[in-house]
Amino acid sequence: MDKTRLFPSSRLHQRISTPLSILDATVARFSDTGAIWLFEHVPEDINETEFRDRLRSSLVDALNDFPHWSGQLQWAPVRAGGSHTERFNRPIIIYGDEKDPGVEWSVVRHPSISVQALTLSASERASGKGVWIGDEFPQSLFLSDTSLPLHDLREFEGLPAMQLQLNLFNDRGYGIGVKIAHMLADAQSLMVFVHHWAAKSRKSFSSTDTSSLMDAPIFNPILLDACATGDIDGPAADPMLVSAARQLPLHRFDWWHTNDPGYSHYLIPATENSKPSPEILSQVELSPSTSGPWTSWDFSRPVRYTQLHYPGTELDRLKEQARADGRPDISRLDALLAHIWAMVSRARGHGDSTEDVFLNFTLGARVRVSPPLSESFIGSPLFITHIKASGASACTSSVGQTASQIRDTMLQFTPDAMGAMLHDAAHEVSPQRLWQA
Repeated sequence: MDKTRLFPSSRLHQRISTPLSILDATVARFSDTGAIWLFEHVPEDINETEFRDRLRSSLVDALNDFPHWSGQLQWAPVRAGGSHTERFNRPIIIYGDEKDPGVEWSVVRHPSISVQALTLSASERASGKGVWIGDEFPQSLFLSDTSLPLHDLREFEGLPAMQLQLNLFNDRGYGIGVKIAHMLADAQSLMVFVHHWAAKSRKSFSSTDTSSLMDAPIFNPILLDACATGDIDGPAADPMLVSAARQLPLHRFDWWHTNDPGYSHYLIPATENSKPSPEILSQVELSPSTSGPWTSWDFSRPVRYTQLHYPGTELDRLKEQARADGRPDISRLDALLAHIWAMVSRARGHGDSTEDVFLNFTLGARVRVSPPLSESFIGSPLFITHIKASGASACTSSVGQTASQIRDTMLQFTPDAMGAMLHDAAHEVSPQRLWQA
């Protein structure tokens, strides 16, 4: 394995400290943002060494538009009476410093693995084989094993916030595994980067198409925070805005309730790192919360991974079926989520249950705030909402009824509601105390 640290080709020589956004702070306990891309073969007219060099060179060029990703992600210094970015466990990225950890680049050879054996080929997928059981896919082999900064909500020094691994297989196939701290990038931000890197790569490999499908990236977290209503830097939250925010369908599960039945000891170390000092806690009143559904989280059970492919014609049929007995603006995704939720609920035996079950789903904030943010806004401007129903209802409601419930929930997050939600989150004692799913 060959590991090194890379920096933008136009490296900054000026230290810049940028506080991340209100919502970035809330996703610190999320899993890493990441993906693995598999390619059938290295270009035929180029040897492997040159291929590696060109790919690495194009990556360095792409990082010019994302210079902060080579910097140091850490907690901002806490200052009593400071702004909302100077409260406990608020993230900051520092870059342009000689101590920047850089972006990790590693090359790993897999002499006993062929890319063809890892997944269905493009032709097999196109032929209509809609189910792939991915339990045997060795994901961990294709991603760096280096820890990300603040992975435990404490350790950060010298850890690279973005890590890329080039995987070379025995049939000239290759794969690119990427992971990045969720506070710096959600999936959409990662895709903005990948499109820009792809454009740089096409140029490096002498393609005539060197354009990117994405607009230039915008890294300016204060644009999101400016959409919060009221005074987010003041000593106390506005009760009216807090009340409006807490009418929204947002779980407020409390990580700090470590004595709840079913709470795993595995979760406790990071939880302790999400707490301010006893002196600070003794002076504040924690916001309302509920106990998490820990007893339903069985760590001893294996996680299955199955990828389902729904052709566009099937999704269109499902959408029209849902619209026939639901809202006229139901989308294909609304209908698909409703359909899958019903199947999962039946499989779990909820058909006769009067207890509530939940469908949690992620929404992006970019288009929901005012003014809206660009699709190429870089960060993690997202949150998790939900619908709920009795187990029996989740199993028996029509796709249209459930899809309408999903659409109604989404429409609650107006710019005014988002402003109140951001205000409430900005005043939380610790953004990592509450869990929305």
